[in-house]
Amino acid sequence: MPATDMRLVVLVDNEPGPGLRADWGLSIYVDSGSWRAVFDADSDPAVLEFNAGKLGVDLGSLDFAVVSHHHLDHVGGFLGKGLFREGMPVYVPPGPTDRLESVGLRPIVVESTRELAPGAHAVGPLQAGHLHEMALALGSAGSRALLVGCSHPGVDALAARAASDLGGTISFVMGGFHAPSRAVLDRLAEISGSARICPGHCSGDEAKAYLRSKYPDRYCEFRSGLVMDI
Repeated sequence: MPATDMRLVVLVDNEPGPGLRADWGLSIYVDSGSWRAVFDADSDPAVLEFNAGKLGVDLGSLDFAVVSHHHLDHVGGFLGKGLFREGMPVYVPPGPTDRLESVGLRPIVVESTRELAPGAHAVGPLQAGHLHEMALALGSAGSRALLVGCSHPGVDALAARAASDLGGTISFVMGGFHAPSRAVLDRLAEISGSARICPGHCSGDEAKAYLRSKYPDRYCEFRSGLVMDI
């Protein structure tokens, strides 16, 4: 697969797929054909390991990982010793890295939008209070998927930064939207053009219902076990 033909697998979300476990957290596996990575790692190593096994994902073979922000429901899965290979690069926004270092991982702090691998860009980070958060853009300028963790700075702001820094067309926005207002969701829909919008994790039922009602052709269900090719 070239870098513009990637497979995404939702390893963990609050909503479980058949035969999978649910948890308050998020983890998405990405396979580009030339590299493999995870975006966030849920809160519980046991849940992450169980779902990855069921979905045929070998966490020990990853080339790198990306952390949206440093809250435990996005980094907790990394703390399971032996789950990931020692020395694996983990791209993180500014914040505490001691937990990752304590289990033999190699955190790399991202200060601004940058390419991590062919077809993969860290976007941001943006600041919300004392917290820094970044997104992961996948694909090429012709078609990008934007993965978001909890969107504390605003999912619309993260999408706007991706559009500003990278240009091109956003085809998918997926992940945690942090119980956004309708105005935020409408701005996201405007910024992302005709992109599919897949709210999960902390997005909330109200946001899902609003998107499903107002943008039915663009809404997609998001849960553990979702597989999507971009």
